[in-house]
Amino acid sequence: MTFKIIRISIVAFSVFFVGSIVAQNKFRAEIGILGGGSFYLGDANNQLFTNNQPSFGLIYRQKFDTRLAITGTWNKTNVLGTGAGVTFDNPINAIDLCGEFNFSDYDDKIYKPNSKKNSLFIFAGIGGMFFPYTNFSGTKTNFMFSYPIGVGYKFMLGERFHLNFIWSQRLLLTDKMEGASQLNNANKLNGSNIFNNDVLSTFSIGLTYNIWKKQCDCLHNK
Repeated sequence: MTFKIIRISIVAFSVFFVGSIVAQNKFRAEIGILGGGSFYLGDANNQLFTNNQPSFGLIYRQKFDTRLAITGTWNKTNVLGTGAGVTFDNPINAIDLCGEFNFSDYDDKIYKPNSKKNSLFIFAGIGGMFFPYTNFSGTKTNFMFSYPIGVGYKFMLGERFHLNFIWSQRLLLTDKMEGASQLNNANKLNGSNIFNNDVLSTFSIGLTYNIWKKQCDCLHNK
């Protein structure tokens, strides 16, 4: 009788343990904040890390698996400089939609020996920028497409939080980021050299939070 009770207890414990693994939660997405600095390369500046300006923003990450995700970000900053007798301090709002790839199996599961709580990642996609631009007809808000690319590193901070380090480069498909017509096409290269287009570089530290919890059969996702 005692042996039977022990056997039933062992079976019940095993079922509970396996059930707890199967019922582990995954999260479909992350949402968070960004903060850091930025600089631009264009007609009034051709040196890296010159005229740095503070930046801040928001990030949303839709996760497909431990390697792939799509991120949407919004960043606000300014570009600052002097050129052609013009001093500018132009506000920029940048919106990006990028595909993201983790170099490591970014997960924290004891039954996945190759999973890691940190990973290097790269991203690329399409974006756009809003900024004021002044010419002979006055000032208006411009929207221009951009090509964002970049690299980052992420760390898990417990079950819900992630620390992100992100360096992005946005190639603007125009030469107007300074916001002043006097600085547009100063070197007479527009239309003939894509590398004359302005570039916005941003380094951000972000904190993201897991949302949209789902149940998963983790035993089949090794």
